[in-house]
Amino acid sequence: MNLQRKATTVDSLSVLLLTVDQDGAVTHQNEGARRYFGPAAHADAVPLRQLICPADVPALDDAIASLGPACPEHAVYARLLRLDGEPMWHRLCLQCVENRASAFTVIGVDVHECKHAAEVQAENEARLMSAFEAADLGAWEWDLEAGVAWITPVLARLYGIEGDPVKVPLRLLWDKVPPEDRQRFLVSIDDALAKGGPFELEFPVSPCSGTVRWLRMRAHVTRQAHTGAQRVFGITSDVSEIRAAAASLTLSERRYRELARSSGALVWSANRDGEMQPIDGDWEAFTGLPPERLVGHAWMELVHPDDKAELSAKWGEALRELGVRDASFRMRRADGAYRIMLARAVPLCDERGGLYEWFGTTIDVTEQRHAQAISEARNLRLAVAMEAASIIIVTLDLDKYLFSIEGASTSASLNPSSTTATTLTYDEAMARVHTDDRGMLEVGIRQLRASRKNAIHFEVRIHLSGEEHWMHGSAVMQRGQDGRADVIVASLSDVSERKRMEIALRDADKRKDEFLAMLAHELRNPLAPLRTVVSLLRRGASAGDPEPLIASMERQISHMTRLVDDLLEVSRITQGRIVLQREPLLIGGVVYGAAESVAQQVDENKQTMTIDVPRETVWVCGDTTRMAQIVINVLHNACKYTPAGGEIRVRVSADAAQVHIVVEDTGAGIAADLLPRIFDLFSQGERTLDRSKGGLGIGLSLVRKLVEMHEGSIRIESQGPGCGTTVTMSFPRLNSPDDVVPTIVGKMPLRPARNGLRILIVDDNRDAADSLSLVCQSEGHVTRACYGPNEALEQYVAFGADVALLDIGLPGMNGYELAKHLRVKGHKSPVLVAITGYGQAEDRLKAQAAGFDHHFVKPVDIDALLSLLATCDSRDDI
Repeated sequence: MNLQRKATTVDSLSVLLLTVDQDGAVTHQNEGARRYFGPAAHADAVPLRQLICPADVPALDDAIASLGPACPEHAVYARLLRLDGEPMWHRLCLQCVENRASAFTVIGVDVHECKHAAEVQAENEARLMSAFEAADLGAWEWDLEAGVAWITPVLARLYGIEGDPVKVPLRLLWDKVPPEDRQRFLVSIDDALAKGGPFELEFPVSPCSGTVRWLRMRAHVTRQAHTGAQRVFGITSDVSEIRAAAASLTLSERRYRELARSSGALVWSANRDGEMQPIDGDWEAFTGLPPERLVGHAWMELVHPDDKAELSAKWGEALRELGVRDASFRMRRADGAYRIMLARAVPLCDERGGLYEWFGTTIDVTEQRHAQAISEARNLRLAVAMEAASIIIVTLDLDKYLFSIEGASTSASLNPSSTTATTLTYDEAMARVHTDDRGMLEVGIRQLRASRKNAIHFEVRIHLSGEEHWMHGSAVMQRGQDGRADVIVASLSDVSERKRMEIALRDADKRKDEFLAMLAHELRNPLAPLRTVVSLLRRGASAGDPEPLIASMERQISHMTRLVDDLLEVSRITQGRIVLQREPLLIGGVVYGAAESVAQQVDENKQTMTIDVPRETVWVCGDTTRMAQIVINVLHNACKYTPAGGEIRVRVSADAAQVHIVVEDTGAGIAADLLPRIFDLFSQGERTLDRSKGGLGIGLSLVRKLVEMHEGSIRIESQGPGCGTTVTMSFPRLNSPDDVVPTIVGKMPLRPARNGLRILIVDDNRDAADSLSLVCQSEGHVTRACYGPNEALEQYVAFGADVALLDIGLPGMNGYELAKHLRVKGHKSPVLVAITGYGQAEDRLKAQAAGFDHHFVKPVDIDALLSLLATCDSRDDI
């Protein structure tokens, strides 16, 4: 009956009533519960936990467990699952049922809105506290009647209170104010309390011994209407840095004004229109006029007439652009003298960028300008002298370890943006020194600093503008007035060119030694079989067929002749003593002719050579012999350095301006370090002891010079040893053969030889004279061999020579002088033939001037000589 009355009462209050048995099942629901939970919860014995939000079940279980005789009632907050599944907060009151063990009733009151409002309030308070934390603001509330304060952690930190107290005595806060400021602070508080409403106060506190922090308090005083008690709410911030900045600004302004006064500067201000107002009394001392006579634009009357227009223009520009401006001009002093003045105007703007006023100073810089002019003139003279002598001055500050470098060329290389001296840190400067030279330089610096040496002399390599330069330098120590090592001063001069020449000379000397060794080797090779053949001939080996021995001798002599010819050719080309007989040439003919010359060598080496020449007619202007010599030399190298089975490809191409001949091989290739020197005279790759490839290292040098004489270019490429080589030769293209008039060289027709020529042979080399005599005798001529010029003069008239073969390099009287004597001696002059080792153009001219009719270069081409003799008649010229 009691439960029924309670249920009726609960229904009238729109609350939920549930009866739960000892198993936790709901056995009864009132009408409000049935409407709230819906049909799904109307079944018998629905578990109470099923109607509760799962997150709140543990709290409900704890409340149920606490019910009993000692605690017949218990309240708990939990979310009940509404008909639509939405959890709503309720206050659940659990009561034990009379006379029923473990059964209880649950009365639920909807507190969702209250709970939500509390959560929102808690969130707002948390956000407010976070904002206070972020702004470093401490919030607080004072209860003056109770003498306590509620504070936030930030405020506790500002006051230096340890821990995170929420409630502290007011006296604890006030005692943090230093004793000398406490009375003033309390009086200010009493005054604010008496007035009520908002107030603001700045005061110092001492969070810990020996420290002071300035705080700014903003607060509001309220009074409770029913009790009259006063409560104060507010926030507090740390303004120590703001006050320090303000004090620093005040001190800075004071220092600036004192500095301006001590420097003799004339200080002034100006309004937005540029009207000037003198600030201090120095104006009158300088101008002789009272300040009021200078306001506005009146001060311009003191400016030199020649400077007024420019100064007015600059001042107008500053007013328009609101920028800092400097101006130099002449202004009349009180004694009538014009002084050089330097004025600076600075715009003072508000926080929005609007102009407030101008502030400026004007300084007399006459003496400084004169001193500067003298210094600049002296520095200019020094710079000119240093530039002329290529001297660089380097100073090392031993306190800051900074290098200062003076010298136009080097300074610009070290720092292109600098026009005067360049300053580098020690590490930056040392980074420019070659790694192999840094240790020596650093040792010298230490020795100078330790006074173990009065001066050091050195040569180092440094990097300037991406290049390595050799520098020769001398350094001394400069000491201060206290005798302490202060600065090291060094003078440097660039000796890179000298070093390069020394290196080039050493390289040339090395190549010369290598060349002489190669030449000795190459000459010994043909000399050995020649000696063997001579030995065989002496032993009578020629009793049989002498042709094999003669052929061997011819081969070796030809080899030696080629060596000598190559050397002479390089010499003539290097000295510019050859003349090209240029005429239109078909490039295909040049290439095929050269290929035919090396065809036997290609076959012997079991190599393959392919030639690709365009079908169109391609002309160049060149010397037939020299063009062939160029291509043959390149092909010869390709054959020599390509192994058996290798391939040589010759390709010709042409564009509008150039003709290109490309020779590629699959041979030994060229090392990367040799490529830059490949055209140097006597340069060769790595050599083996057997010298199987032979050569003197002059072929490519000869080729390049000949190509350049044809206004062409040559390029050699290789990916390295074993990767083959590509040689590209380019020549100017000739559009038509009619563009060049060819030089035609005629040949002398041969006539049948006549027997009975009397030939005088003169050579101080007996073997040469005798062997040439035997050759002439083999053709039926009568010869007389003489071994000196005097003997020749004695024999000439009696012998009656038709032809005289004269060596030029005779002892006592050379061949030129002997020829002149023979021309005037006797009744009729013989045909004079020069036999010489000198074969340059000027040598031929000398021979012609001396009266020689013909000129042969040693070793003599026997067939050519015999052909010449066949054209001569007895006692007649040709």
